[in-house]
Amino acid sequence: MVQSHVEVSLNRKVSLSTIKRYGRKVCGIRSGKTHEVTSHDSKYTASYKGRITIPSRSLKTHPIVFILVVDKDYWYEIGKFRKFLQRIDNNRLMFLDEIAIYSTMPPHRTLVAPGHQPLIIVDKPTAYAERYDFIGAINGSQAIVCMTLTPADRRNKDIKGVRKEVLNEWIIKSLAPAINRLHIDGMHLICDRSRTHNKANMMKALRNSKCKSVIDIHYMPTASAKYISPLDNPLWHSFREVIRKQHPLTTSSLPSILSQTFYSLSRIEISGAYRKCVITYGADVYYDKKST
Repeated sequence: MVQSHVEVSLNRKVSLSTIKRYGRKVCGIRSGKTHEVTSHDSKYTASYKGRITIPSRSLKTHPIVFILVVDKDYWYEIGKFRKFLQRIDNNRLMFLDEIAIYSTMPPHRTLVAPGHQPLIIVDKPTAYAERYDFIGAINGSQAIVCMTLTPADRRNKDIKGVRKEVLNEWIIKSLAPAINRLHIDGMHLICDRSRTHNKANMMKALRNSKCKSVIDIHYMPTASAKYISPLDNPLWHSFREVIRKQHPLTTSSLPSILSQTFYSLSRIEISGAYRKCVITYGADVYYDKKST
């Protein structure tokens, strides 16, 4: 954005490296971790020369304890499941997962000029922003289909999030037809053990939609999605970052932005995510196990 503004002002091309060099050396611009501030707070800070105290929970009054439990049985189950997945072609492995996206998701970092703070004005803090529930399904080479459950959808259905009924309806109307269009036999559907993912109901929804390509549904071992699911670990992170770069978001445009971002996932990105989760024949299924 800075580059385009400079080029318009000077009426000539300017390289990005030149923009960065002048920004750092001449203007003193640096990269800073962003802090959210509402429009009301921004007026308040004007009289305090850009200084603001952003309220946050005190770790002393709300202690957070992280406990790392190294369980041999836990990693044995992960390794066993990975070996099972490695024996199947990636295009026949379909992963399904949900993610929460908020209407306020500013970038983590921004450019900061000398004497200023990395503040981003938002309508609502992220903690109070509206939540959009997003469901996506992929195989080893492409994004297959997705769905966005908006706050309005939840109010109309009188639900707080994605429920079994919502998921099964989506399977019948969207997922099953999309799978049939792939013309791939012997597919396996992989998901976590969420209450939403009822294996019997999901298989019934697929059969009711005349989808015979999926021969089985498998649950990942408990609390192992970040090690096994290409969606949960690598792809959802990059997915969120792409959404953040489009700040500020509007509630009317967010659903279409989510769909466009999901379907724009490239074959290279997806195959790389599969490799990171060790879904590659012959790879060490314990390569990311932390040594004790």
